[in-house]
Amino acid sequence: MPEAAAMPNSGRTTRKIPRIRRAETTRFTVDDQKGYLTTADAEDGSVGEVTIRMAKQGSTLAGMMDALGVAITLGLQAGAPAEVYVSKYSSMRFVPAGRTDDPELPMATSIMDYVARRVALDCLPPERRMGMGILTAAERTALADEDAGWVDLPGLAMSAPHELRR
Repeated sequence: MPEAAAMPNSGRTTRKIPRIRRAETTRFTVDDQKGYLTTADAEDGSVGEVTIRMAKQGSTLAGMMDALGVAITLGLQAGAPAEVYVSKYSSMRFVPAGRTDDPELPMATSIMDYVARRVALDCLPPERRMGMGILTAAERTALADEDAGWVDLPGLAMSAPHELRR
């Protein structure tokens, strides 16, 4: 991605992404599809770049996930908050979907759902994630201990086995 540059006809500049930046890569599996999610920090410490690589290069799924990463990155660099993408892409339902190899997110309704919720867990503070119903297993346990009447409905829905119709 190019460094801060003026957007054509907008008069706005994108957030600056350092040439050398801190990034975190997570290997994931959703159903039988393997991939890698990399999030890199902007100069202000917030997420500024998202890259999604699927193991099956050349496939339609790999191309779509690559394009999704580019679209999210462009939006983040233009100033869109990560919460916008998390709220829009979490809970999207389509195949591949199902079990993941991530203990914090054991089920995903799609790869987009997994990516959005993993970005939330990695990049957003707990108080912002709580409003979206995206909590770590430890946070869910702590809330359940604090309030015996609280039920994590989104968390339960994500951990319940789903039967896909084919």
